Amino acid sequence: MSPFRPRIVSALCLLLASACGDEEPLPPPVPPPAVAVAEKPAEVAVPDAGRVELAQLVVVTGEARLERGGKQSPAAPGPLSRGDAVETGADGAVTVRFADGRTVEVGPDARFVLEEDSSGVVMAVSRGLVLARVPADRRPGSAGPSVQLTLLTPFGLTRVGADGGEVKVDVGPDEGRVEVLLGTVEVVAKNGQTVRAEQGQVASVKVEGVTTRVLELAPVEVTVHAGTGRAEWRQKGSARWRGVARNGEALKSGDSVRVRQGTALLKLEGSESTLSLGSGGELVVEDVARAGSTDEARLDLRKGELGLMLAPGRASRVVLPGLSLESNGAARLDVRRTGDGFTVDSRVGDVTLVRGGARESLRAGERATVTGEATAQVGALERAPFALPSAERQQVFHRRPSEVALTWEEAGEVRVEVASDAAFKMPVLEGTARSGFVNVMPPARGSLYWRVKRVDGSEVAHGSATFGPERSTKGELDRLRNRVPEGPEKTTIFFQDKPPAVTFTCEAEQGAASYKVAVYRSGALGKPVAERSADEPRVPLEAGTLGEGSFVWSITPVGAAGRPLRGGRMNKLELVFDNSVPTLIVNAPREGLRAGPRVRVAGVAPVDAKLFVNGQPLTLDSKHRFNTWVVPEGRPPQVVFKLSRPGAPDVYTVRTLK
Repeated sequence: MSPFRPRIVSALCLLLASACGDEEPLPPPVPPPAVAVAEKPAEVAVPDAGRVELAQLVVVTGEARLERGGKQSPAAPGPLSRGDAVETGADGAVTVRFADGRTVEVGPDARFVLEEDSSGVVMAVSRGLVLARVPADRRPGSAGPSVQLTLLTPFGLTRVGADGGEVKVDVGPDEGRVEVLLGTVEVVAKNGQTVRAEQGQVASVKVEGVTTRVLELAPVEVTVHAGTGRAEWRQKGSARWRGVARNGEALKSGDSVRVRQGTALLKLEGSESTLSLGSGGELVVEDVARAGSTDEARLDLRKGELGLMLAPGRASRVVLPGLSLESNGAARLDVRRTGDGFTVDSRVGDVTLVRGGARESLRAGERATVTGEATAQVGALERAPFALPSAERQQVFHRRPSEVALTWEEAGEVRVEVASDAAFKMPVLEGTARSGFVNVMPPARGSLYWRVKRVDGSEVAHGSATFGPERSTKGELDRLRNRVPEGPEKTTIFFQDKPPAVTFTCEAEQGAASYKVAVYRSGALGKPVAERSADEPRVPLEAGTLGEGSFVWSITPVGAAGRPLRGGRMNKLELVFDNSVPTLIVNAPREGLRAGPRVRVAGVAPVDAKLFVNGQPLTLDSKHRFNTWVVPEGRPPQVVFKLSRPGAPDVYTVRTLK
């Protein structure tokens, strides 16, 4: 497979391409109507003052050179004019964009020349592999005027219309190979023979004429693995469901998969594409096949949600009952079965919805609701309430993971990559985005790394965050049993969060059957604030029983008859709040609390920290404690605490409510 990896873009009708050498004009074809093929225009320089921009060179990778006015120089993003020639090396690739949004992606060891004739732009490809795309829809303001593009090869021509589509052309020494990935194209050979090639067909163009054949799909093995929880599978014709083995199960046509709780991962052999069936989902694998750079999966999603992570560098087609999804490159989609159709969310990547003869575009950051034969209802996806900026080493503590929005500041079309490792070898999603954010499901424990790049490859932003369960201080406080001995010295206990457990001790008394402790507020000896008894000379008080302040206490040995063996001596105790906590301590709200219009938030923050709740600054008292009410956000409702400290990454604590 060529190292040339096309980027994602929506598509409806497709393009074709190829270059033409200095050869005799083609004779007009005998019906259909004649199509005259002009000789390849000479490569002549145009004075700078008279240059007319025909296209933009928007991406250059590896070795690529620009020839202009007889002089060569390294190719760089910028305008292309009549007579400009671009040549790529063994590791080179470029992308050319025209005014109406269509693109032509040129692979390694290729050469083309841009020209212009009375019908429009002429792109002459003398060798190499090109991928031509037309946007699936041209929404108002989304692109310039339509461009008539003619693609020439030494063996013939293809004129590309303004409708959406995609075609791949490989120009070799003896033939031009035209693979129609989407839409319909017209191929004209040098002998005048004209052929219309449709999606799924390959045209071989030689000097003597054009031949076409169906693009044959080879079966692809599908393996199902249990991602989280328990996944089950069932062979075609069987009534028995079986658990998916640890090493996975190979599926055949007609086999079923279901998930009661958790996820099931379906992997396609030899492809980076992955399908993920969510809790409560069930599907039947009807057929999965491949031809060249095209993957096709035919599935019957009977209920639930199916996540699609479609591979970069490949054309993907997912065929569902009454709906097909077509993508040209990387995309991340969520498909949900509804009572009368589907909803399709495109987190990243542009795709095409196909129903019968109708083709509709779904762009990155949009949701389509598909019902019956009606036109799909398309709207923007909402940003997840919990958002992370593009910053490094952020920490997120959560007990029930929910969607998080990864954000960046720059508007416009970008390419986003999210992975679970810093080397981006374990992708979570990648593809085109335009909304300044992408929603992802974070791991219960683990990390996310993301980077955002412009179309020309320059970086917009990058960030990282670690995720894990919220650290509980309750267990630590319960285990902390501050020992307070009987004696003349005052005991001082410093605490954070709530007052800790306290254990009062004395020397063992002969004949004592129990020991009784009484604790009083200093200056208020009329009534004890706490009384406890124990069988040993160690009497514990639960955490939180005593509040902040000064106390006096006594411990009295008691005999078997219930009479004191001696009088208790008064001892001094002081509990002092220490606001030097190293981390945020949240006492309220509790995880899973039933949410009302407002919920109480309470706790304590480190001295040098700033605290925000659901994006709003929170006022702290002199001891950095807080106790107030806020409005929860999102579905399910959430309260998100953000702790910022000088010179340290931001720390987020997420409480999810009912």
